[in-house]
Amino acid sequence: MLLPIKETAGVILDIRYASDNNFVGRAVYARPVALLHREAHAAFVRALARAQVLGLGFRIFDAFRPIEVQSILWDAVSDKTFVADPALGGTHPRGIALDLTLFDLATGEDLPMGTGFDAVTPLSAHGALEDLSAEVIRNRALLLGLMSAAGWDSYEPEWWHYNLPDGDALPVLSAADVPEGPL
Repeated sequence: MLLPIKETAGVILDIRYASDNNFVGRAVYARPVALLHREAHAAFVRALARAQVLGLGFRIFDAFRPIEVQSILWDAVSDKTFVADPALGGTHPRGIALDLTLFDLATGEDLPMGTGFDAVTPLSAHGALEDLSAEVIRNRALLLGLMSAAGWDSYEPEWWHYNLPDGDALPVLSAADVPEGPL
């Protein structure tokens, strides 16, 4: 069962695949919803509590992604490092992945991360240092620390992507499996 992430004072839903503001260049979701497996949802709540203590919130770009959309993204990107092979399932179609960034609760402004969400470039990697400011490196480390402390694993090529570890036993879900989902 997948649980929704609701927009609150500490959460902004900016579901990019429900808009044209993504690397595909068109909406591939019908609805801007963010759903997570119950264990991932609990881990998100833990991360959010930690962020809010620091005066920060999360802007959510993506969560559960039906396998049909995973295939669309796979076909649309040339560098396959940035999208999991739908034949292998991936973490988004299991409801155990989040794409997100941090924002300042006082100003509503996103913390600078050096690249945009879904920037298909080596600069998006957690380990990237060249051409990134100290502020960006600190912000990425802060996001990494908050998410890791709450039980999430990072994906090295993408500063925005986190998933629960050991989720391969969970089923890959299609749009038909999740009628309240994004399709």
